[in-house]
Amino acid sequence: MKKNKAIILCNLLILFTTVFYAFCAEANKPFLQTQTPSLPQVLQTRDHTYSYNPLGKPDPFKPFVDVQITAVGKGKDGKGGSIFPLQREEVESFRLVGIMGDQIRRVAVVEDSAKKFYPLFIGTRIGLHNGKVTDILADRVVVNELDGKKVKRIIMQLHKNLH
Repeated sequence: MKKNKAIILCNLLILFTTVFYAFCAEANKPFLQTQTPSLPQVLQTRDHTYSYNPLGKPDPFKPFVDVQITAVGKGKDGKGGSIFPLQREEVESFRLVGIMGDQIRRVAVVEDSAKKFYPLFIGTRIGLHNGKVTDILADRVVVNELDGKKVKRIIMQLHKNLH
């Protein structure tokens, strides 16, 4: 109990000391009468007004990229497709073109029908039915999709080019 009273007393002493020094410092400042500097003649006149004409200039608030999702693939329920390119097509429509890495961390690369390439990691969502990459092996990628209450396993095989 005595310790709490001592702490409160010390805090009050510090508070009063700080307030006292703040008032003393304010009272010791010399009072100087300063004149406001005269403004240049250009700024004193009100004839110079600025007006903005937006004619022929781009709208600064319009986004640079115009995103249209309405025409992109439809889901199985007929609603609009995903904004993610890996979830706009069936898993079987992607072509596995490469796998790199070691046993600890592998990355697979797939190509879609538009000849664009996408990396796949374990856990990446792919396909119209919310498939998930569960394993990346040296020559194939395993994707699991929920088909009702069952899990459908899709294996994407790496084809070696023989040219």
